[in-house]
Amino acid sequence: MEKKIFLAFIGIILSFTGIRAQSSADLYSKDIKAKNLKEHVYILASDSCAGRDVGTVGIKIARDYIVSQWEENAVLQSYFENTWFQAFPLLTIEERTPHLQSKNTELFSDKDFMYSGIFDSFNEELPLVFAGYGREEDYKNLNVKGKAVLTLHHNLRAAVRNARIAKEYGAELTIVANPKSSNQFESIVLQFEDFRKFKKCRLPNNVAMDSFMVDMPSYRYMTISSKSVKKLTGKSIQHWKNEAIEGNEPIGEIKLSVEPLKVDTIIENNVVAYIPGSNANESIVVGAHYDHLGTVDGKIYNGADDNASGVSALIELSKAFAKAYQDGYKPEKNIIFAAFSAEEGGIWGSKYFADHLENKEQVKLMINIDMIGRADYHHENDPGYFYFIGKHLADSLYTQEKQLSKKYKLTSNYSAITDYSDNKSFSDIGIPSIFFFDGKNHDLHKPTDTANKVNYKRMEKISRMIFETIWRNAAVGKN
Repeated sequence: MEKKIFLAFIGIILSFTGIRAQSSADLYSKDIKAKNLKEHVYILASDSCAGRDVGTVGIKIARDYIVSQWEENAVLQSYFENTWFQAFPLLTIEERTPHLQSKNTELFSDKDFMYSGIFDSFNEELPLVFAGYGREEDYKNLNVKGKAVLTLHHNLRAAVRNARIAKEYGAELTIVANPKSSNQFESIVLQFEDFRKFKKCRLPNNVAMDSFMVDMPSYRYMTISSKSVKKLTGKSIQHWKNEAIEGNEPIGEIKLSVEPLKVDTIIENNVVAYIPGSNANESIVVGAHYDHLGTVDGKIYNGADDNASGVSALIELSKAFAKAYQDGYKPEKNIIFAAFSAEEGGIWGSKYFADHLENKEQVKLMINIDMIGRADYHHENDPGYFYFIGKHLADSLYTQEKQLSKKYKLTSNYSAITDYSDNKSFSDIGIPSIFFFDGKNHDLHKPTDTANKVNYKRMEKISRMIFETIWRNAAVGKN
């Protein structure tokens, strides 16, 4: 009997302790308010930041704004000695527009054709030969060495197969058209329209550059629209669909001009603050990328949801924990707040940060906030819908998040629709990671991702949930 009474007493004490810790977290999480989040988003996604592309004045404005928010708080410390910044070199790689002509007709890149081959100094006139469907047997009686070949394929997404075979037989250029689907080319162009405009980035090391060069083909090839086949050859694609391969006689002549990639080296910066824990040997990293896609063809890609929303949450989270610290609620683990650059070009800022951690094993959890301002296009009628994407997590963290989702009236989806954001830089080296994510909406990576479309009450709820996640896992307590 005495044992039962004692256990019941201990249970009451533990329950009371949990309620007290819970109420303390609630007290400070309520400092995260929609109006403050909105103010940050409107500044970071303003036209003055010009889309926050790497290497621009706009991203510097955003970077300075983040620092200004941290400098006003005495608790927040710069993570690096005497500086908020972690500078890192970044290669920016820009494709030049290729040019294609047939007789007196000019064809236009990303309208008539999409060039996917090697970028080097090339400016040649080439005889054009028809090579059927570009199969091995189609080259049996053909001599295509130093020539351009026109081939057909029922799926332009697999057109690289034609190019590889043509290269084996010495072709200088492979052109692929789809005789079956007249609009596949246009759908592919639409899919890649934005991404082909933006800068590609790499860290300047052999591994990164090697991976980039592996992605680049070592041959010249392009896909072409069905309509443009007639511009190129004087005959419709239906003609070539039914045409037999009759020999080496050229069906025309084309001129291709390609310029080398433009490669520049710039210096980018992660911006990092932290609140010290009582156990300096353990840390939690909370991150959000502050770069976006910049200005292209005169259009500003403001990036309100992607990812001014995440950075705004990061700022308010840091302030709420700083206030708790001032009131004596201090974390056991260090809480590191990191605004990463160069995420859009390939998560390079977070990769640099993770690769340069002195003691990776001391980072017990990474929480990434990337797009929390809107529900995805599948759940527009449920503003509380979001994705909780975990890697290397204990089961207890999933249980915890289900409790918090219920508490904050949010709908969490635990299926990993993608993990390609800054969390991946940490999970790839074995660090447990959580990715809070909207999912994709109709304005993702478009100039229409603007501050007026963000749901700030939703942001408030998710940010408070993240606050409590950090509070529990950093073991914040009264000292």
